[in-house]
Amino acid sequence: MSDFFIAGSWRNRDAVLQVVGALERIGASTYSFVRTQYDDDASAFAAPGGADEAALDDPGIRKLFTQDLDALRVAEQFVLVLPAGAAAHIEAGIAFGLGKRCFAVGPVDRSETLYRIFDAMTADAADLVRHLETAGPPRS
Repeated sequence: MSDFFIAGSWRNRDAVLQVVGALERIGASTYSFVRTQYDDDASAFAAPGGADEAALDDPGIRKLFTQDLDALRVAEQFVLVLPAGAAAHIEAGIAFGLGKRCFAVGPVDRSETLYRIFDAMTADAADLVRHLETAGPPRS
């Protein structure tokens, strides 16, 4: 189990790593696609563009999906690092549906009504940490 599941985009990898680092510096445990170890079947797809042309029923894709979804289920909270693609936004919806406290970090291109799922939308990793330190523990 981890304190935070962090989702984002490979194109925004540096910002994802900044969030991972900021949370770990305050003692939180994290799970994120940019630092996760995958087995040989899944690792080929867990790279920038690795799954773009893959068949959805490929065993590696199935393993990648299962590993990430299992990690999302057991994480206490969720962070979406923006900008992010459709897959990361789907993960945000799953996290919200599971009753997790959800946060977004980064620039927002346009207002989306469904961004109401986020307990807070913060400008950057440091702003997220400040928010967490003042917001108190997760809701039960």
